[in-house]
Amino acid sequence: MYVKLLDSNVPTIKDIFLVANSNNIIAYTLIGVIVVAFTYLTFLSIIIKDIAYPMAHPYLFTLETLLTSIGPSAVIFLMAYGRSKITTATLLEFGIMVLKFGLLNILLQFSGFYTYAFG
Repeated sequence: MYVKLLDSNVPTIKDIFLVANSNNIIAYTLIGVIVVAFTYLTFLSIIIKDIAYPMAHPYLFTLETLLTSIGPSAVIFLMAYGRSKITTATLLEFGIMVLKFGLLNILLQFSGFYTYAFG
């Protein structure tokens, strides 16, 4: 009686856990951490609602939000230019990063982190 050791119908561990290589593990972990952090900051922002600084200095808060969102996001153009790969996808990635960093700045303010950190 012959037993086939490698049956193509038997799922392997990488099929079960979606782990084809370590890049998937790192990518899924980072995405998970970002989602959990944004959810937690949103929850804290809804509860704490620290809007004293934005109400007192709306122009400075707007300028701060624009600088902290556009500044770090502009690095994507430097990287794309250095690799001669500036495409419409670069603009899309830039827009997503601007939204991410802008939302992070607003959530950190409304959750009370900036008031606690900077007095």
